Formats: sequence, C-alpha cells, structure tokens
Amino acid sequence: MYPEPIQKLITLFTRFPGIGPRQAARFAFFILKEKDPFVSELRDALAAAEAQIGICSTCFRMMERPDGTVNSCDICTNPRREAHLIAVVEKESDMRNIEQSGVYHGLYHVLGGVISPLDQDSPKRIRLKELYERVEKRLKDTAACEVILATNPTTEGDTTARYIERVLAPLASDHGALTISRLGRGLSLGAELEYVDEITLKNALTNRK
Repeated sequence: MYPEPIQKLITLFTRFPGIGPRQAARFAFFILKEKDPFVSELRDALAAAEAQIGICSTCFRMMERPDGTVNSCDICTNPRREAHLIAVVEKESDMRNIEQSGVYHGLYHVLGGVISPLDQDSPKRIRLKELYERVEKRLKDTAACEVILATNPTTEGDTTARYIERVLAPLASDHGALTISRLGRGLSLGAELEYVDEITLKNALTNRK
C-alpha cells in the first residue's frame, strides 16, 4: 500500500513497545513531513546514543560512556550506597521510580524482562545467571547480602520472583547471611512500578518480606 521506504519505517516503528501499525504510520509520515532540521537532529541523537551509551557491567542499567572506558555506573561505584542490598527489577524505568522515592539507598540488578508461564525459553532471556554470580561473589567477599525481589505484582512478575527464589535457594541454604525479601503488598495486583506513586512505593519497600 505504501512505498517501500515508508513501509520500512512503519515496520521499524512497530517494533517499539506498545506501538501498533497505525501509530507507526503516523510516526513515519510525521518524520517525512518535518524533514530538516528534525530528521538531522534525530539522526545525530541516535548516533550519539549509539556511540556514548553503554550498559553497566554490574547492574545492567544504561549509562553514559563518553570515552568508552567506563564499565560501571555511578550508582554501583558510589561508596555511600548500601552495597549489601540488591533490588532486582524488571526494567530500568522501575529502577528510576524506586530512586525517585528517596527511601532506598542500595544497589540494583536490572533483569531486562520477566519470565512468562507460557514461554519456556523466557528464563534464558533475562539476567538470572549474572544475578546468581553477583550474589555468590558478594557472599564470598563479605558477610551479608539481601536480595529484594522488586518485580511487578503481575502474573509474570510473581512468576519471576518465585523462579529467582528457587535459583538463589542453594546460596541461601549454604550462606545464612543471605536474605531474600519481596516488596510489601502496598502494591496492588497488576500494578506497574513505573506508574506507582511515591508513597505507595515507600510503603512497599519499608514493608518488604
């Protein structure tokens, strides 16, 4: 229906989370209508992001790497953070919302997704092995570690949390210094951390189990 270059744009935009074909088509025609300087600015911004943004080798959040040599983010390298606390979140926006609550001062681990009960391969696509190795190293180096399962209170989030508990169970049995907790149910079923208000999130963190 559309010329091939426009259809290519639409196809690319539909790969964005929550974007369907109609919205993707509006994006494509918006870009074509705007042309310069918008297109040039967009192209430069994408190039800069590709060149200067990396992933923290510790927590796996996005971070700026202007010289390409920095491997850990400012949170993971901050000596004032409570290093014995590791909050496990599904995505970076959940982490950002926890930070904005001002009540948590530990570290993070971004899974990069969740486990779906209908997808047997989904555990392979999130950073479970990295979490296990990180906790194991923490327990060998120091005396205490608390893993806070800060997944969303959804079917997939609960499935992920239970799976992580089973994965970490051998470490918990071998090291009495490992504590595994979950956010308190100040969060309603089906809520997304990205959209939870600060007071509710503070209660969930304070009343974690």
